[in-house]
Amino acid sequence: MKRSSGIRIPMILMGFAVLVALAVPVAAAPERAPYPLERGTVTRRPYVVMIDNHPRAYPQTGLDKAALVFEALAEFGLTRFMAVYQPGVSPEAASIGPVRSARLYFVRWAMGLRGMYIHAGGAPDALTLARQAQEIIDVDALSRSGGGYFTRVRTRSAPHNLYTSTARLDQASATSGTPDVNDPELGFLIKDGIPPEQRPAGQSITYYFLYKQDDAGWTYDPASNGYLRLRRGKPAVDAATGKQLWASNVVVIEVQERPIPGDTKNRIEQDVIGSGPGVLFQDGMAIDITWRKETAAAPLRFYLASGSEAAMNPGQIWIAAIPKLANLTRR
Repeated sequence: MKRSSGIRIPMILMGFAVLVALAVPVAAAPERAPYPLERGTVTRRPYVVMIDNHPRAYPQTGLDKAALVFEALAEFGLTRFMAVYQPGVSPEAASIGPVRSARLYFVRWAMGLRGMYIHAGGAPDALTLARQAQEIIDVDALSRSGGGYFTRVRTRSAPHNLYTSTARLDQASATSGTPDVNDPELGFLIKDGIPPEQRPAGQSITYYFLYKQDDAGWTYDPASNGYLRLRRGKPAVDAATGKQLWASNVVVIEVQERPIPGDTKNRIEQDVIGSGPGVLFQDGMAIDITWRKETAAAPLRFYLASGSEAAMNPGQIWIAAIPKLANLTRR
């Protein structure tokens, strides 16, 4: 009996331990918060805002809060920004602007993002497409229905004084009746940045659109593994914070442009549907890529020489569409 009970007790204890182990739930790994515009996480329409880049509009406000910024030509060699904010993921922006007018090629980029397109008037063909395109929600500050989501400041002269905010755009989104979007292909692939010990000491990027004296650029910061923006060789800052603009990924692509025949305001067209060469600056390195946008409604994608899609580092993505890659200098 003693011998039997001596064997039985450990078995009972072992069985009890197994039951306890089964009864206690294993702690699940904490969910990682989604990165801005990470593919598979975009469930609400992004806010896609046209931003003025006239000299009288500088410094702009709210570009630092955007998940994605497009930079492309408008007229007379001036460029315009299109800033993209992801509701619930991008930081709240108390002020965004100055808000400016639409151009056809920006609308086509916005269509690929399924966004709420925010602008103040625009070229006739851009306004027609923005109103008719099923992929986007059109919010025009110069229309009766859209004007309530904007304000003009007294510290700047029109038309460089129109501003909005993410709070006001939240209201516009709710009023639209279709704030949600169901498209698993929206957004970009995301990867981890390289560890500190593998980062290069530095890198510099300079490019111009039409005039060399009106250049833009970036300097790589190995501490943050990102790029600090320059405007005509000097730090480009946010008006609200005074801090230099920073991006985790800088994509420079070649997009052909040409004047629109007979346009009295010297507007241009840009071939944003199709494909072309580009360079992705990331982790302190320059990577040759090809951009593709199959249709107006298709997303803009970037591909490596291997044919696989390029993944982005967590953080802001800045896309500069210049007429020729020959206008790009990298060191």
